[in-house]
Amino acid sequence: MSSHAAASRQSTDETLPPDGATVLSAPQGALSSPAAVASSATVTASPIASLEADSSSAGGGLEALLELFTLPRVERLDWRVAREAGVVVECLRADTLDAEISGNKAWKLRLPLARALSEGRGIISCGGGWSNHLHALAAAGARLGVATHGLVRGHPEAPLTPTLKDAMANGMHLNFISRAEYKQRDQPGFSARFSDALWVPEGGGSVEGVAGLEPLAQALVTTCNGEPAPQLVLMACGSGTTLAGVLSALGERDGLRVIGVPTMNHGDQLYHRVRRLLARSGGSEQKTPEWGLWLGAQAGGFAKAPAWLIDFIQRFEAETGLQVEPVYTGKLFASLAHHLANGMIAPGTRVRVLHTGGLQGRRGYPALDAA
Repeated sequence: MSSHAAASRQSTDETLPPDGATVLSAPQGALSSPAAVASSATVTASPIASLEADSSSAGGGLEALLELFTLPRVERLDWRVAREAGVVVECLRADTLDAEISGNKAWKLRLPLARALSEGRGIISCGGGWSNHLHALAAAGARLGVATHGLVRGHPEAPLTPTLKDAMANGMHLNFISRAEYKQRDQPGFSARFSDALWVPEGGGSVEGVAGLEPLAQALVTTCNGEPAPQLVLMACGSGTTLAGVLSALGERDGLRVIGVPTMNHGDQLYHRVRRLLARSGGSEQKTPEWGLWLGAQAGGFAKAPAWLIDFIQRFEAETGLQVEPVYTGKLFASLAHHLANGMIAPGTRVRVLHTGGLQGRRGYPALDAA
């Protein structure tokens, strides 16, 4: 089913919970530390980094946009499975940055937006009918006066999703293309068939996207109110850009392990994509923290939401008060719950989870809010 073909996504029971999850990574060490006690805390990192020199000519437009954001707060989750495992689980609440440009999206877009402003150009990108990336890009473009163009995998005669309605309301021009055309999106000159605007790959997956994540990366490891820094950092992965950006920004760092949780089938391929992004960004695996992937959390594939996942999210939200969605953060916390329940994280470990936002996508899963 095309992601544009219906106004709500359908649940599927194709797969079981991630009991068979596997790890793809560099050599692993034990994750342990003295037990820590913390409460809701605020990141005490320095202010948002200034734009890189080659983007400084963009003027005050992007800075004005970023003034809407502060570095996100860190909250400790009151979560039974974590307490029973003797593990501290914190969440970096990047979902709270902005109603439309939340999570990791603003950070991946900030340098392309600066370049578009500097060069007086629009931006063209691509995504599905429920794309968080296109949703955020359209909103940012509307606030900055940057024209935006979205190439959408789908059919123009199908009902518009709420995501695409929002994008159009924010002035984004939409072109609907076939799946066959969409598969060519990484080929040179692909976007030029539709527009001469600045091309931003799907999900912001570019060198600029990687570089723009530096402030968010630092917030992921900043100590809060004198408490110890995390030993394990987790994030859901789609394009792998956020994982590459965090690894590149943090560099070598003893006692820290960074884990990505792929949310689509063939997640093992993400390992090679992250390495390529690191290489193109001037980094190397020797200059990153120890890192790896937890495989097995895809729940049938990208944007699939079997009944067990919907049930998990409802129970998780009721217990923790933290709202998530099925595409990324729901699968991320389901994978973490599996590792905690099976004793796969050493007691005393402090875990920090990146909430990447995307809550607008919950509208595609009406079962989540069913009584």
